[in-house]
Amino acid sequence: MRKLLGRLAFCAGLGVLIVATGTPVARAATIYEITVTITDLTTSTTTTFVVPSGSAHDLSANPAVITVDPGYLGTTTTPSGATFTGLTATTKTTATGTEMDVQGAFTLSHGVPGSVSTDHYNVTIMTTRDTFTFPPAAFPAVLATSTSGSYTYTTAGNTQKTDSYYSPTNTANDTTDGHAGPAFITGGIPVAGASNASGSSPTATTGISPYVIPYALTNVIFIDITGNTPNATTVLAQSVTTLNSVPEPASLVMFLTGMPLPLVVVGLLRRRRRAAA
Repeated sequence: MRKLLGRLAFCAGLGVLIVATGTPVARAATIYEITVTITDLTTSTTTTFVVPSGSAHDLSANPAVITVDPGYLGTTTTPSGATFTGLTATTKTTATGTEMDVQGAFTLSHGVPGSVSTDHYNVTIMTTRDTFTFPPAAFPAVLATSTSGSYTYTTAGNTQKTDSYYSPTNTANDTTDGHAGPAFITGGIPVAGASNASGSSPTATTGISPYVIPYALTNVIFIDITGNTPNATTVLAQSVTTLNSVPEPASLVMFLTGMPLPLVVVGLLRRRRRAAA
């Protein structure tokens, strides 16, 4: 009887431990930053800048959010001809995993009042954060990516896509490992006039195996666009990266209930002993 009670206590503790480890816990990241690269293909001019979380140009006091100073953006990006007016990134834990949301807004103008750029640009927004530890490594995982945007004064032939990467070595800006994407705006960036046009992509996914913690996530938005004279082309690009757990059947039962599966095992042991007696 004592042995049975001991087993029950062990199983109960195991069940509580399993359920507890499924609770999202905020973790401080070692590296969290946004890197923007603007290439004017017409003039062969490239501008690159990095905004780390907690830097002088990050207006957010929340370590999981980067909100970049608009004044800094205008000063930094104007020479390239694609002037950023907004740039944010948010990471958070969800019920089943981790999510990264990125948003960047820019205008194709040379920074001079009334001046409009008709050049051809490639704009890349790379966001990275390391030291994620949720979901627990006991579960397989799926990486997903999607992108969307709204636009004014665009022409035909422009494109926007997104890629998401999982780094099992917990390396920031790692684009060599687990890869979901690319996910393209369906049909390319829509042709727009003065009224906003919007576009979005279906979600692209990939299984992560093996899945280990801690890990890093990197989100990349790439826009290929040409300015539309005589009006300023504007872009609001968004992208979402998620990494969610996919519990196996037996693990799912334990994850949701904690108790029944161990109790079933104890019951089978008791039945076997009675049969032997």
